[in-house]
Amino acid sequence: MIKWFKNLSIRKKLLYYMLVFTVIPIALVTAIALTVNYNKARDQLIYYHRMSSGWLQDRLNVEMQDTFKQIYSFETDKNVREKLINWCVTDKELNYDDRWVLITALNSIISIDSSINSIELYNYKQGEVLIAERSGATMEKTGGRLDFWKDHDDNLQKNLVFYRTEKEILEVHQIYRFEDNSPIGLMVAHLRPYALQKLLDEIKSVPEESIMILNDMGNIIEADYGEEYELSESTVAHVRKMLSESEQKETLYNERFWFYRPIGRGKLQLLVAVPEKTISETLLPTLMMGIFIACATAFIGIVCSVGYSALISKPITKLSKEMQNLKLDNYNSRQSSQRTDEIGVLQESFDLMIARNKELIEKEYQSKIAKRSAQLRALQAQINPHFMYNTLQVIGGMALGHDAPEIYRITLALCDIMRYSLSFSKEMVKLSEEAEYLKSYIMIQNERFGGRIRMELDFQEETLDLLVPKLILQPLAENSFEYGFSDKTGDCVIRFVSRINEDGNLKIEVIDNGVGFTPKRLEEVNKALKSDADNSMQLNSHIGLRNVHSRLRLHGDSDKYGLSVKSDQYRETVVTILTKAIKEQGEQNVQSSDNR
Repeated sequence: MIKWFKNLSIRKKLLYYMLVFTVIPIALVTAIALTVNYNKARDQLIYYHRMSSGWLQDRLNVEMQDTFKQIYSFETDKNVREKLINWCVTDKELNYDDRWVLITALNSIISIDSSINSIELYNYKQGEVLIAERSGATMEKTGGRLDFWKDHDDNLQKNLVFYRTEKEILEVHQIYRFEDNSPIGLMVAHLRPYALQKLLDEIKSVPEESIMILNDMGNIIEADYGEEYELSESTVAHVRKMLSESEQKETLYNERFWFYRPIGRGKLQLLVAVPEKTISETLLPTLMMGIFIACATAFIGIVCSVGYSALISKPITKLSKEMQNLKLDNYNSRQSSQRTDEIGVLQESFDLMIARNKELIEKEYQSKIAKRSAQLRALQAQINPHFMYNTLQVIGGMALGHDAPEIYRITLALCDIMRYSLSFSKEMVKLSEEAEYLKSYIMIQNERFGGRIRMELDFQEETLDLLVPKLILQPLAENSFEYGFSDKTGDCVIRFVSRINEDGNLKIEVIDNGVGFTPKRLEEVNKALKSDADNSMQLNSHIGLRNVHSRLRLHGDSDKYGLSVKSDQYRETVVTILTKAIKEQGEQNVQSSDNR
């Protein structure tokens, strides 16, 4: 595939490149936009139904609290309680006065709540029921009215239970005797479901959404099912049980988002199901529009790519054929190009290049032969250093083979030093490269000093990529070893610090704890270093210092750049380098960290 592409003409390559850089971004942007829109729609759907479910939960909790107040206000009324106990506990018949008190209390509840059709009071002991309706009140035998209550699970609460009949919602409350907490009767309110249906309609946002209110046994009290999305009883029961028994009240199950909310400590349970498909259906117009725009843009990009590639590549192809058939001995320069754009410049430059090449071939033939000879001599001069480098590698291998890892480690470090110093491809290198070379040099010197040398590097992060003259730190380290550590006993510490100073220049300090300079010698060194580059070469010793100082002065083209030395005899010596802060892209000052 790669070989096939390389063999294509520049016109086809340009065309393919333009097609790739036109179509792929459009496809990526379209895919990303649809993904983002889908995630936003999904999050918005979840957030909306979380809020609406919470709102309905709060609303039903308030209404349930009102129901509790009505029930307990009825049951705790002393007069009503007395009549109720006389009727349900003793064998006395309910006389007119007691009956009137109970009916009045029940009618007051019915008159407050318009959703109540009737309220029934059941006497377990006598098998009677007092029925209070808006049109009047009657006393009847219980008969089979309480068959539904016999099937109620005794492990579930009976304080407030909801049932659903064909047309009504039953709100059941069991009445207990305070003394021994034994059940004596039952209060059943028959409610119209229209108020609950109205609430469900208010929070329903999409036709596909299903909202169910269940009792504590999992039976549905009221529901508003979504269009075209059937829910099986087993699925509803499974999700209700799963969410009611876990801390998580929302889940994605069976391609639907489910929201569960308990009401009145589980006496009622709210379950909302929203098909995940509704998001895709909502995004379908956006998807189709995005695909249409993407296809239209891709088509326009293809047409423009074909035309533009032909416009650009045609003169280049023509010029390429001329270059392929070129013969210097019979080449005739064309008339001046009529084009003034880059293609015309290229054609004129080609003609000029051919003319100059012919002239150079004629006039500098002998010069090139001489240059070739000089290059051969230069290659021969490099044989000895490279031979030494290869020999060191052989010695290292032999040392490792004879179980002498120390010799191998030193030989390997010396190889790294020679490789770095023999590379003349770059005059300027990164400070990080200079530091790596320095580590190998210090390691060899440490062996010479019996492991007493400790090197510390404190380079500011932003200085590591700055360019410095190659082999600028090693002479300073060598100066410390030769004059600072040679007569010192005990541990020897050499520290390298780099910073960007206030003027945006690179400042490097080499600090050692050697014997230092005498005050007289320190004065002589600094005096010589402060003079120009030629005078600094007159120092009789400290060749490394004067070499580095000269290079810095010549490279920096300013008197402020170079070396300075401070020394506290027998304690420490500090050699400071000040040079331009140059990035690899070109020479430009880098702001100091203090000014940022």
